[in-house]
Amino acid sequence: MSVILWDLDDTLLDTLAGRMQALAFAHERLLGSKVDPEALWRSHRGGTLEELGRRLVGDRYREFAATYRERYFSLGREVQPYAGVEPVLRTFHEAGFPMGVVTSKVTWGATEELATSGILRYFHTIVGFDDTDCHKPDPEPIHAALDRMVADDPPAAVFIGDSPADVWAARNAGIRSIAALWGTLDSELLLDATPDFTARTPGEVLTILAEMGFGQ
Repeated sequence: MSVILWDLDDTLLDTLAGRMQALAFAHERLLGSKVDPEALWRSHRGGTLEELGRRLVGDRYREFAATYRERYFSLGREVQPYAGVEPVLRTFHEAGFPMGVVTSKVTWGATEELATSGILRYFHTIVGFDDTDCHKPDPEPIHAALDRMVADDPPAAVFIGDSPADVWAARNAGIRSIAALWGTLDSELLLDATPDFTARTPGEVLTILAEMGFGQ
């Protein structure tokens, strides 16, 4: 069975403004100084908030992550899919391809944002930060999604994401990767991770998968 897995932030949904505001807030709250949040996040290469917090504040990493999440989810901003994402999801859905989301965001938050943005209905499962012990670039989240979707043929699956961690997680799980260049904060870092394919727009994902013979 051919399965399509997607990352959430900077791939499906444009959440950057809120995330960067929350990151700057948490940094100033715990470290007492201002920071360029985009530069800080680029340096993290797609890891979890907890990993970033451990790097910045050591044993206070849980407080850092909690401060970020409280700020982010209190902003109440309306998130939207990137232009062109929903038509691609609709095409795959109508063709019968099962799809899932693998994200480092907490599951309830990811589910809520997918619902309010109108695209939750396209996905069979959501694997979030709190669903696995290990996180991208470890393959465990991808394996969890494939298990939930009863997909026992990894070569017939693909993962679409915007960060090096997404590419590495796909490789570690034995599936193919597509770099989502339309939403990434740092295309150079993403390309340095050597994804199997690259897409500059969501529509290019359709072309790539057709050329791969996806679903055949």
